[in-house]
Amino acid sequence: MGDTDGEDFDVIVLGGGGAGMTAAIRAADAGKRVALLEAGDRLGGSTALSGGVFYAAGTAAQRELGISDSADAMYLDILALNGNSVCRPALRRLCDEARETMEWLGTLGVEFPAARLSSPNGRSVPRSHEPVGFGMRIAECLDTALSQRPVDVVRRARAEKILVNEAGRASGVVVDGEPISCRAVVIATGGFGGDPAWVDRLLPKARQAGSWVWHVGNKTNRGDGLRMAEQAGAQILGTDSGLLLSTPNFHRDLEVLGPDWALMVNTRGERFTREDGAYWEIAEALEAQPGSRAFVIFDRAMFEGAKPHPRVLEALAAGVITVSWVPRMFEEQLAKGNILEAGTIEGLAERTGLPASALAATIERYNAGARSGADAQFGKRPDCNKPVATAPYYAVEVRPAILTVTGGGVRIDAAARVCAASGNAIPGLFAAGETVGSLYGKHYAGTGYAIASSITFGRVAGLEAAAASGR
Repeated sequence: MGDTDGEDFDVIVLGGGGAGMTAAIRAADAGKRVALLEAGDRLGGSTALSGGVFYAAGTAAQRELGISDSADAMYLDILALNGNSVCRPALRRLCDEARETMEWLGTLGVEFPAARLSSPNGRSVPRSHEPVGFGMRIAECLDTALSQRPVDVVRRARAEKILVNEAGRASGVVVDGEPISCRAVVIATGGFGGDPAWVDRLLPKARQAGSWVWHVGNKTNRGDGLRMAEQAGAQILGTDSGLLLSTPNFHRDLEVLGPDWALMVNTRGERFTREDGAYWEIAEALEAQPGSRAFVIFDRAMFEGAKPHPRVLEALAAGVITVSWVPRMFEEQLAKGNILEAGTIEGLAERTGLPASALAATIERYNAGARSGADAQFGKRPDCNKPVATAPYYAVEVRPAILTVTGGGVRIDAAARVCAASGNAIPGLFAAGETVGSLYGKHYAGTGYAIASSITFGRVAGLEAAAASGR
């Protein structure tokens, strides 16, 4: 690989997901000799598996819909949510450059129609831009752009070590025992969801869900980048910044949009959130409940009357999600005993172990709101608010257990430079994407934040690594 005169490459990018491909493209456009090493069989990473939603402010789609928004407002909103659990300079750069990054994706062929712009929790400013074709389309466009540049792309190449020279500068990587030299390294190896030891270290809140926890990101995401960066002197931070979504444990399907039509109670038999809220808000509310456990309560009329959103059907057809709350799955899991059934509310309480009087009172209050069309407790939308009124009744236990964005990772500054605990940057070493631990914070900012931060800092890392490589 590379030249025989001097370093093999100017920039080596580790990881071929959204962040890595973006970094390689930008470094190549800066005239650098670039290699991209991907551990898997194909490019795309977790970006290709995602909905591809992009979180940004001040966009053309917002203006088309008459929505006034700005990078300043986005910055202040995220800062109010996460405070010192994020790196402020890095967050500032993300907010300032997210719109431009989304427009850049547009030049590569990714479409973000105004009609797909949303505020998933219904309260915050609409900043979630869903692309046509979801995350797979973003990955396809980046892959095409990459193929048009003189980048050496090597698949099934898992890096083992980042080389650091006597001056303390990143000077190459080791793959299959072979050293490959360069002037700058970009770590974009994804998260650590595929490695139980890293999950235990950086996501201790997942212990409450126990064996229920499962990872939906790219199977190659095993924390390699974190390990190599730490060995090179980097600080690892972002404990419990990961996103664990609510799931029943009867089928490992990623269905973050439901069931918003049902009632959800904690182990005290009490409601604790609006069931039609944003998926990350429901997950965080569930994490705060005793034992991080809850039960979805419903009757057959509620189940049979539920209608999926058209976008859910589109995502299903594209393979972005699979659907659990369907008749076939219902009957199968009912027969296995994973869905609990009873002819009375008291009987359901007995089967679930919930306090009967508290559950009955909760259902009575919920039903009153459903019949009046006004949920006084949490403000659930009337179209999702149906009474639990006709036997038989059903319950499904749920826990926050689908590990999506892992959140913790390598410390970076606003220039995507990997930093030691002292705050000093390690020369020649950069990072972007889910490998980074400086950007997510304790609370997820909103749908599309992970993709926005990955691609935006992929651009930053590519340009900064190119500049740091000299010549």
